[in-house]
Amino acid sequence: MDFNITEGEEAVVFHVASRVQDGFSLTDDDLAEELGEEVRPLLQSLLGKGWLVVDEGRELALSTIARHVVSSRRDAEGPQDQPGDGS
Repeated sequence: MDFNITEGEEAVVFHVASRVQDGFSLTDDDLAEELGEEVRPLLQSLLGKGWLVVDEGRELALSTIARHVVSSRRDAEGPQDQPGDGS
């Protein structure tokens, strides 16, 4: 796994983590629809670096190590306010 990711890649990782945590299943097409076509090269890079994986249904998920990194980072930064949650 390549731990060196760009800010853009990091934003995609946290977006995918947030959507999965909210119970959504995402494909690359879903993310491109949400974030724009420019997300596709970032997805390919994250897949190549081992941050994202694709299951049999073409759904994106965080790799085991990526889930740990995201979880650890959120724990260190404290609760994250979500837009529209009234915080």
